[in-house]
This record gives sequence, C-alpha cells and structure tokens, in this order.
Amino acid sequence: MSVSQPPSDTPFGLQPNVAAGLAYLFGIIGGIVMLVGGGTNTFVKWAAAQSITLWGVYIVLEFALMFLTGIVHILGLILPLIGLLWFVLWLWTMITAFQGKEVRVPVIADLTANIFKTAPAT
Repeated sequence: MSVSQPPSDTPFGLQPNVAAGLAYLFGIIGGIVMLVGGGTNTFVKWAAAQSITLWGVYIVLEFALMFLTGIVHILGLILPLIGLLWFVLWLWTMITAFQGKEVRVPVIADLTANIFKTAPAT
C-alpha cells in the first residue's frame, strides 16, 4: 500500500478550488488562514488576498455609514442595500472559487493587487 503526499502547493494539502472557496466562505479569517497556511498556489493566494480585502472594505464601509447615519438619517436606507450587495458578492466569489474559477471583483481586485502586491493567477 502506498501513501501519496498531498499537493504541496496549496494550504493544508487541499485542492485549490476547495482552499479558495474556504478563503471566501470564512471571510477575513478564512483569507488569513489560507494566505499564511502554506503553499504557493497563486489561485489560492489571490482568493485569500481578495477575501481579506473584500471583507476589510465591507467592515470599514459599514462602520463609516453607521457613523454618518447618525448625522444624516437618510443614509440609513443605504445600509441594508450595501449589506445585500455584499451578501451577493460573497455568494458569487465563494461559489465561483469552489468551481475552480478565478474571481476579480471590480475595484476590490485592483485594491487587492495594490495592497498585497500580487496579481490574479491568470
């Protein structure tokens, strides 16, 4: 009986699509775990970095709008819309990553490339 080693280019020996999907599924924490979890797979590294950026932007945006809602009450109508938009983005990125396809969220992808000094796998 032979034992094969898991792929060494992905975190924890996971398949690239599973590692990338988990990076999106668990938000910032999943992104950090997959980014520092080892491996050199650029598809997984990009998904992890973009997940961190996506959720970081969401958190900052929500806090800023919550603060501004106290000043300008009409902004309170925008908060649920942004939450819905981010929920759809989260589903889209996660499902697409689990399918093994690279995701480039407009604006977030450019921000990710600048912050992490990395580029998508393609």
